[in-house]
Amino acid sequence: MTPKHTKAAFLFGILFTAFVLVRVLLGYQDTESPVYLLVYMIITIASSFVALMIAVQAWLYTRIGDSYNNLILSGIFLAIGLFDLFHLLTFPGMPAASFTTLDMSREYWFIARLTEFGMLTLLMIQNKRMIQLKNFKRSSIVISLFYIVAIVALTFVVKDIRPEEFPLQLFIQIGVILLALLHIGVVLWLKFWKKGLRLSSLEYSFIVPISIYYMFFYIIMLSGTPESTTYIAAHIIKIGALGYLFALLYIQFGEKPYREIERLSGTYERFLNTVGEGIFGVDAKGQFTFINDPACRMLGFRRDELQGRLVHPIIHHTKKNGKQHYIEDNPIYLSLETSEFSFVADELFWRKDGTSFPVEYFVQPVVDDSGGQGVLVTFKDVTEPLKLKELERSHQAVQLEIGLAAQVQEDLFDAMERTNLPLDIGVVSHAFKELNGDFYTVIRNDDEMIFGVADVSGKGIPAAIQMTMMQFAMEMRETPRSVLEKINSFSYRYMESSRFISMFKASYNPNKRELCYSSAGHEPGLLYNRYTGQLRELTPTGPLLGIVEEAEFKEEFIELTDGDILLLFTDGMIERKKNKNDDGETVRQALQEVDFDLSADELARALFDKINALEPLPVEDDQTLLVLKV
Repeated sequence: MTPKHTKAAFLFGILFTAFVLVRVLLGYQDTESPVYLLVYMIITIASSFVALMIAVQAWLYTRIGDSYNNLILSGIFLAIGLFDLFHLLTFPGMPAASFTTLDMSREYWFIARLTEFGMLTLLMIQNKRMIQLKNFKRSSIVISLFYIVAIVALTFVVKDIRPEEFPLQLFIQIGVILLALLHIGVVLWLKFWKKGLRLSSLEYSFIVPISIYYMFFYIIMLSGTPESTTYIAAHIIKIGALGYLFALLYIQFGEKPYREIERLSGTYERFLNTVGEGIFGVDAKGQFTFINDPACRMLGFRRDELQGRLVHPIIHHTKKNGKQHYIEDNPIYLSLETSEFSFVADELFWRKDGTSFPVEYFVQPVVDDSGGQGVLVTFKDVTEPLKLKELERSHQAVQLEIGLAAQVQEDLFDAMERTNLPLDIGVVSHAFKELNGDFYTVIRNDDEMIFGVADVSGKGIPAAIQMTMMQFAMEMRETPRSVLEKINSFSYRYMESSRFISMFKASYNPNKRELCYSSAGHEPGLLYNRYTGQLRELTPTGPLLGIVEEAEFKEEFIELTDGDILLLFTDGMIERKKNKNDDGETVRQALQEVDFDLSADELARALFDKINALEPLPVEDDQTLLVLKV
């Protein structure tokens, strides 16, 4: 309720009072007595009924921790409703008139009005004190009944001792005037003298409007006489006040809390539906009490298909091994019995379509205020995490195999004989991954030395396997051209069409200083003379291996001189994905910046580091560099 209701009450009272006063001034005749009595009876019964409903409503809505206001309303309106009813029953011509008097009827009416003002006074005195005693709610009704019985008994006592000439009607008339003035005073005090203070919600929504209603009730009543339409109008005003209060209590303590519960329920439901996990509640009977949307989606059920049904036979009936999951072993039902928290990481939930999925779930016991027990189950589908774990296990197994293969590959390289050779030789080979797709070999064949560098397309295990096969082929003691032709024929027949090999194969006779080589689509070798500074490219003499079955490979012969340095390398040394210039310029630049007095092994490492330092982009392939110093 807001100050708008106060203004509405004030406006309604003014208009209604103006209507009644105009009617009196114009001299309209009042209704006949029988009609008046009938209307008056109906209005009085209606007002008594509303007052009693207010009493019942206020009493039902009262809880421990609430203020005393509801109990005050309940007790006082119980008295008001009964006093108005006693007033009607003791009216002349009514059943109780035989053992009562008209004065008693007037007394009950006036006592009801005094009780109404007493109610306003009590509410203004204490509008913030809270109920502390558990049984005070029942005691308040006893107090009200005692008050009613005491007043009724007092009226019978007074009836016998009151002088017949006692002016009761005048006394009540003066009392009505005082009540009118008191209500006017309450309105003025709350609306003007307390204007600078902050009015409580009780004063705004209840005390001020009710005081205004009763203020006009008394003003209209004083403008007429008993058995006149002004009295009827006044009682209509009173019914308006009671109806307003009944609606106020219903909205404040009935409808508003219900809407708040609906709002909170909607908020909690939205919260439960925003989480990724499935959540459902189970009562002491093992039935679904609620279930959120993620749980419905994972289980394939609608919410109404699950609520109120047993959990176990629907979603938890069979184990992973296909055997029946007995309810006695179900962690959810065990938690209901033991009230203990549990976490389960390896079970199945079953969908509506009969399929299952692995879950891990928490079971949290829940006990309400009444002692009722249930559990809250939070679960998630772990299908993808289990797949990921399986992939991780497979990956670890593959990594172990790769590690072993890499060690074998490294042993093969280390086993190559590099000592007691007629030439100074240095080789650096780094794998982009664990296994190397590049290969080099240096072997003796009588007075000749056979060497070569190869690059298998791709990386990792397939390239490494093919590289290992190439080792045996490259160690054949035949001419370079013959070796390339045999490897090409084998690769074309047995390798995938998407794979190929580039290879630079050479033999060198130190006595004749003659180099014979054949290149299958490999990066050009570089022959550099440290004394003259001349640089010569040894270009390919045939296509890549494994592309054409009957490919031809030419052999070239070169006579080497003192100071010659031969560089053989794979494309990983000079190519990057984002590098548009892969013409080997970095290798040439590196040759200008190294010390040629180094041994071939040291020179190979120096050139390897220098080439990578000159290239700003990251390495993305296997890298091999072979250096021969004459």
